[in-house]
Amino acid sequence: MSVRPIAGISDALGVRARMLRRVQRALQDLYNDAGYDEVIPPIVDRPETLNAGAGRFLADQTLVFSDPADAGLLAIRPDITPQIARIAATRLQHHDVLKLHYSGPVIHARPDARTGLRHQWQAGVECLGVPGCDGDLEILELAARSMLTAGFEQPVMMLGHMGLIHALVEGSQHEVETWVSHLSRRSPEDIETLLGNDRLDRERGTLLLDLASGVAGIDWLRTHAHSVSLLFEQASDELIRLHALARECLHGQVELVVDAAVLPRFLYHSGMVVQGFAARAAQPLLHGGRYDAMMHSHGRDMPATGFSFDLWSWLDAGAEV
Repeated sequence: MSVRPIAGISDALGVRARMLRRVQRALQDLYNDAGYDEVIPPIVDRPETLNAGAGRFLADQTLVFSDPADAGLLAIRPDITPQIARIAATRLQHHDVLKLHYSGPVIHARPDARTGLRHQWQAGVECLGVPGCDGDLEILELAARSMLTAGFEQPVMMLGHMGLIHALVEGSQHEVETWVSHLSRRSPEDIETLLGNDRLDRERGTLLLDLASGVAGIDWLRTHAHSVSLLFEQASDELIRLHALARECLHGQVELVVDAAVLPRFLYHSGMVVQGFAARAAQPLLHGGRYDAMMHSHGRDMPATGFSFDLWSWLDAGAEV
């Protein structure tokens, strides 16, 4: 019998499977000790749950199929965070503060452009009900400790804020998704092309070019914080304060870098965003940030922030405990 492999999906055997479980257990111990409870959502969910509100940015990565048991539609999750939002808004709706962690497989409809893979073993942490810098600071500290627990050398966390992006493209004829796609390439030429057929003012255009050029760090933020709009000022002040508090909290164990061009992996984030890197990792090791808008779409106004990562990618980057 000849069975054709599924594109972008493979088995994990022997040593690799044991390595994943070792790292997984070490991180679970870390999160349990930090006061986070484990939740295990199913690998399938309703499409409307996974794509609700800000989660709609996941729609093109979601595999949907007919469920013969109830004649409805089911979807294989491409990301676990929307399921956490559902759980917080339903099963755990009477809790004012929720601190949760999880670990499990996710499947993407389209392969990763870099690796060709469609499956990940996603692990992560979500802090719900703690607004502003307090919640973000707790998440940043736990993200840093996660990378250190996994044995990564010279970890670096890059901090940004989606409020900056939204403020800079306010009034544009292009959707924010278009701007994020172009900014992710870090190509000033691409931004110039987009600006050429847009109505954004010169000041916003210049600052967007700065983002694409990689010069929008902490000093740039201090210089331009009050030059665009109230939204830009608020996001700048919040990011500058968070950077200062996080540096005090982490005591130099992890390098913290502000970069206004840091972008989320999925566009459901609305505030602080973070990416984690390390010495032998060419690509981000973790992604995270604040996603209050997603909670609203699930029927509960609740501040929410967190981070997640792919354990398979961590093993490939040298994670070891």
